Amino acid sequence: MWKGWIQDSYTSPKFHFTYQYFDWVRPFDTSTMYLIVGASALFALFIALGFLYRISAVMFFLSFTYLELIEKSWYLNHYYFASLVAFLLIWLPAHRNYSLDVGFFKKIRLAVVPYWTLLILKLQIAAVYIFGGLAKLKSDWLFEAQPLRIWLKARTDTPIIGGLFDYDVTAYIFSWSGMVYDLTIPFLLWNARTRPFAYILVVVFHVLTYVLFNIGMFPWIMIAASLVFITSDEWEKLLGKFGIRLGKISGSAKKFKTHHMTIPFLGLYVFFQFTFPLRHLLLTDNVLWTENGFRFAWHVMVMEKNGFTEFTIIDNETQEKFTVYPSQYLTVVQEKQMSFQPDMIWQFVRHLDRLYNKDGTRNLSIFVNSKVSLNGRESRTYIDPKVDLLKVASVDNMYGHIIDIDDF
Repeated sequence: MWKGWIQDSYTSPKFHFTYQYFDWVRPFDTSTMYLIVGASALFALFIALGFLYRISAVMFFLSFTYLELIEKSWYLNHYYFASLVAFLLIWLPAHRNYSLDVGFFKKIRLAVVPYWTLLILKLQIAAVYIFGGLAKLKSDWLFEAQPLRIWLKARTDTPIIGGLFDYDVTAYIFSWSGMVYDLTIPFLLWNARTRPFAYILVVVFHVLTYVLFNIGMFPWIMIAASLVFITSDEWEKLLGKFGIRLGKISGSAKKFKTHHMTIPFLGLYVFFQFTFPLRHLLLTDNVLWTENGFRFAWHVMVMEKNGFTEFTIIDNETQEKFTVYPSQYLTVVQEKQMSFQPDMIWQFVRHLDRLYNKDGTRNLSIFVNSKVSLNGRESRTYIDPKVDLLKVASVDNMYGHIIDIDDF
């Protein structure tokens, strides 16, 4: 609210890039959007306090996910992660001890919870790391140290370590270390012997990424979320050193009963989380170039991509031709993201058709002149400029008109 993101993201844009199958999600007026964002923050606070927990978890998941689905150009992996964790919290008994709800309803207090309540969170965090590591197993990342070479050379003014970023070897060390970190940290956190070292590594790694790269709240979310790997006995020992005693729950407190459909349902959820991020292997040979299957697959910080687009509209009856620049209709963020994402280009073409053919009687054709640069390469033609994009029937068909990159 303070940074003006409500207006920038929801109410100021005249057009929104919606997600496939979620075209029906639209923003309300400015006042209502403020209420929704404020309510989402309030529900998050209630979850933290354990106040009206179950209702708050449902409402936070719905409100936060609604805000995320309004505008595709603002997609970030940690927004998706927040929605997933919010969904999981709906099913977890996280309010059954040390919460305001227990103060009001003492009978809900639990002595123990089933292991799956912790396992599901650990697996969700592991998925982020593992697929983030797998996404780095590409020639650009490992053998060209891209895009880290670009990013680090822009941060040579960083105190103490900035001078090291002038050397290419630093980018290679960061690239390989990042890949190894992502692929190993879930297993190091899972193992009791390596857990203390692993958590220190989590803190160091994410604080460093926060300092060097503008990736929002993601480092702090992962630092906090990784605490779930610490066991109850380890918490007892750790807090005991500071004179804090958690206190044992009475043996008479009841145990949590798992519904017979819970485990099959969560099994399907885990199966989805560990297969859906791999869909790009079936869809494209180069996910960074085509971005077919890029979102929701934990491709974190693996590319620097820039583009330029302009559109030529032709009235086939009068042969009138004119050029349209996206900046006339889109925000800065929308224009930047649309310039190198085929599905967003396809959506914008449909928007132009509606603007210039309001009565539906004009026979229009729309062509795009698009240039894209990936990980420091020279800019090159992205979408076939000879294709009338109004004749491309669906988003899925759009990917077939991408001109392949020949040196990836």
